[in-house]
Amino acid sequence: MNKKSIAELLLNIRAVTINVEAPYHYRSGIISPIYCDNRLIISFPEERAAIVDGMVGIINDQDLKPDVIAGTATAAIPFASWVAERLNLPMIYVRSGQKGYGKERQIEGVLPEGARVIFTEDLITTGGGVLSAVSDVRQGGGEVVGVAAVFEYGLPASEEAFGKESVARWCLSDFTAILDVMSDRGDLTDEEKVIALGWKSDPKGWGEKMGFE
Repeated sequence: MNKKSIAELLLNIRAVTINVEAPYHYRSGIISPIYCDNRLIISFPEERAAIVDGMVGIINDQDLKPDVIAGTATAAIPFASWVAERLNLPMIYVRSGQKGYGKERQIEGVLPEGARVIFTEDLITTGGGVLSAVSDVRQGGGEVVGVAAVFEYGLPASEEAFGKESVARWCLSDFTAILDVMSDRGDLTDEEKVIALGWKSDPKGWGEKMGFE
């Protein structure tokens, strides 16, 4: 499946929605015309199978040869589980902070020294969350060969962050594909599409510029 096919899938289950007239307020304070909740995928068997097909396709097409599939807690854990099961590979997941009890692990599961690790991710915004987990795995002795994600916004901060950490990433769909599909379906006017694209280039200033602050 191509990016527009995955975008249509996400729109159909309302995992991704666009609203330029009543935009969404993120916890970070950013106001955005797009909201993504890929956790919804877990409730749709056919759609999640297509997502897993896509992630496995990335891994095979790129000849990544992973030893371990990794996910970040908690939203990406299901995707890592499904991909690891499909490829019959070990899985780990990385907590956002060290567990404060028991063995106080941050990486759950077994990470062999030198293992080639692929991260699965549900959503890439700025990349901060998954790149922090990448750093933890590297410190734990793993070799991270890339990140396979369901969706990304394609923000400049993300491009910069992945480049700085020298981490490859592949995404099944993105913000532009969503807008293209909505435009093709008549769900978005040309003017609304231009307005929404303006957020991608200036996510922090878009809300004020559009008069929502």
